[in-house]
Amino acid sequence: MSQSLTLFCLVDGKATSNAFSVKVPLSDTVNDLKNAIKTEKTPEFDDIAADKLTLWRVFIPIPEDDEDEQPILLNNIVTKDKKILGPRTRLSTLFPESPDEDPYILVQRPPPQ
Repeated sequence: MSQSLTLFCLVDGKATSNAFSVKVPLSDTVNDLKNAIKTEKTPEFDDIAADKLTLWRVFIPIPEDDEDEQPILLNNIVTKDKKILGPRTRLSTLFPESPDEDPYILVQRPPPQ
């Protein structure tokens, strides 16, 4: 039986109060996670192919009683607290242990064309 992982995700530019969770098998890849996020964000992401999403693992410490309404912007997160995720990377590699509450998956939409 495969272990599952629940990750809290946030679209770049949204407040942490808009975070959503995605449950995926630990054996999945980042590409599988992109597909799960696209499904979870229907209809908002209907016009975007899953492979065009860019995912980042970011650390955003937020006190339990303080869901912030300030938008979280990737450009404002210090470099040491963010890591871009390659599509072939297995989630089990990124999260060898159960993640604590600080890491989020930040979802970047592709730039408008």
